[in-house]
Amino acid sequence: MLTNYITIPSNLWSNIYTTGSNYICDPPVTDTDIDYIVYSANPKLLVWLEEEGFESCNNDYPITITGLFISLRRGKLNLIITDSYTFYHKWVEATKLAKKLNLKEKEQRITLFKYFLYDTE
Repeated sequence: MLTNYITIPSNLWSNIYTTGSNYICDPPVTDTDIDYIVYSANPKLLVWLEEEGFESCNNDYPITITGLFISLRRGKLNLIITDSYTFYHKWVEATKLAKKLNLKEKEQRITLFKYFLYDTE
């Protein structure tokens, strides 16, 4: 649960969902980041997160979308921020299916996410 790590003011975001191998895999991967995808159309969110000590780590996710996509990290907490509800929804659906299938191999998860996000294999 995100509130174990940080409480983001509710006026700064619309939707938040747990993602990443720590959540998807059973048993969970424990030596990795704790990931959440955040849908927000409020530009003040990025300013607030930077003030809270988050730093950009976009190189971890070589993704291109129409709209905002940025990954911010503080310690082991990684927040994937987008202002595209369509992208957010696709990411959440990919996470749900990856968890249901218990995809433990990173390459399998990457392929599944590419399929959901870009309709490619």
